[in-house]
Amino acid sequence: MKCKINKLTLQNMLAKVQGFTERKSTLPILSHVLMEAQDGTFRIKATDLHTSIQVKSPCSVEDNGACAINGKSFYDVIRELPDDTLNIWIEDNSKAHISVDNNKIKMNVMDAEEYPMVEFKNMDKGFPIDLSVMKPMIDRTIFSIPSASESDTKYTLAGALLTSGREDNNDGYIEMVTTDSRRLSVVRYTVGEYLDMGDGIIVPRKGLQELKRLMESREEESSILLSDDSIFFVSPDTTATVRLIDGKFPDYKSVVAIEGYPNYTRIDSQELLSVLKVCSAMVSDISNCVRFSFQKDKTVVYANNPDQGEVETPIPSEHIGEEFEINFNPRYFMDCLSYLEGEIEIRLKGPQGPCMITDNAKTMSKWVIMPMRF
Repeated sequence: MKCKINKLTLQNMLAKVQGFTERKSTLPILSHVLMEAQDGTFRIKATDLHTSIQVKSPCSVEDNGACAINGKSFYDVIRELPDDTLNIWIEDNSKAHISVDNNKIKMNVMDAEEYPMVEFKNMDKGFPIDLSVMKPMIDRTIFSIPSASESDTKYTLAGALLTSGREDNNDGYIEMVTTDSRRLSVVRYTVGEYLDMGDGIIVPRKGLQELKRLMESREEESSILLSDDSIFFVSPDTTATVRLIDGKFPDYKSVVAIEGYPNYTRIDSQELLSVLKVCSAMVSDISNCVRFSFQKDKTVVYANNPDQGEVETPIPSEHIGEEFEINFNPRYFMDCLSYLEGEIEIRLKGPQGPCMITDNAKTMSKWVIMPMRF
């Protein structure tokens, strides 16, 4: 392999694929990326066997070829080089040479044939979803997917359920659902055409994070494709795929049924968010909870930290149903309130049950939060 490529172009390509490598794996090859130069095109591929990506760019190719090189080390080196054209060539399938100005670097490489196959199957059968729909769905739900460190988590909870259905007017919709057993996030968007997804697909947390990062790059003509066993990000220069989790997501529809929450409070979302930020700054990590007192014409929010002091703030609101006090984790409220504006409803089962936050069907978003007990 021998080619010339602009330094900033190569740096941006390497930055895009970093999250698709696996640095902690027992397979060293998974910490590498596959570089291919062929017929005027430079490609970089990366995979951790669950997520895969390919990015490409035109370049000047003198000799076709390929090699695998450590993704992070190569990116760190390229990032520090001058902004100029790089000369790259491979020697005996064991060394990559990179030269620019007075910089001459040699890096170890592995044989390209040892690299796992990176394939993008069934893309032609994919159903396109606009990024203006998919990205807000991820933003509003990803925070309630449990992290890998939460070892008590069930395997099928470590991702987001993506499902579909029909509205009463027969329009199709897609719905994303996540839960960490302490809270549940549900976001629905109408997409017009009905997409039959069966019982739905489960997208792993890491895959969602990488798709979200790609969507934030705002590449032109980019879209999301859904198939029965994969989800793809596609643009003219980038193709990425996420392998889905094989499992059954817990039944959530009864949890978000509105008839299960007979008491409700209407309150301004941003005013409540502002008060909770103050409370969150006061409470400790050990006892990270605030008390809500739901009264007829106000909601009193109270937080106490024996080492720091206390906060007690009444917020004007309208409450229908039984009046009571209940404790919640303020961070769980803040995660969803940051996406809401104007008046919202906090629907409640009672003094011992969960609450459900909605924005009166403006975005068809719902968040269920379990109370804290002592």
